[in-house]
Amino acid sequence: MSDVKILFNTGEEMESTGNAFPDIAKLEQEFNENSESDWTIPEAFLCLLLEAAFADGSLAMEEKEEIAALVKRSRTMKRLSPQQMAAVNQTVNERMRERKDGLREACLALPVDMRLSVYAHCVDIVLADRQLRENEEDFLARIAEVMQLDEDMVKAIRTVMLIKNRY
Repeated sequence: MSDVKILFNTGEEMESTGNAFPDIAKLEQEFNENSESDWTIPEAFLCLLLEAAFADGSLAMEEKEEIAALVKRSRTMKRLSPQQMAAVNQTVNERMRERKDGLREACLALPVDMRLSVYAHCVDIVLADRQLRENEEDFLARIAEVMQLDEDMVKAIRTVMLIKNRY
């Protein structure tokens, strides 16, 4: 007899542990954070990737290639046509030029459960040219704070990405 993997349950297990519903206060906070944003998820995602690449004031070829590869494999981005992608890029550039708090807006427009992975992508892009400059460190610290990321998770991601980009 083969093992059967249980994917669905009756809910009894969740009720017994008290986890039947997520924390309502956290849901309300997340809902209110994103309710007035005019940023779409692809716009916010691309904004952070571009800002990571330009955090040191220039765009290295490795950073450009990393963004291009990420856009091709990201579920959020790969469904966009080249015309849509160009429009998203244009919108991001306009907002970042016109809005003093554009980066903060983009960070907060991302769903909470997407922020840690976007942070990891930003670290990867910053390190793609094999250098970590002070202004790049400042950028990473700023977005981690705005996105309210767990410090231990931020340290773990940075450690893994430093090792990954060393070789």
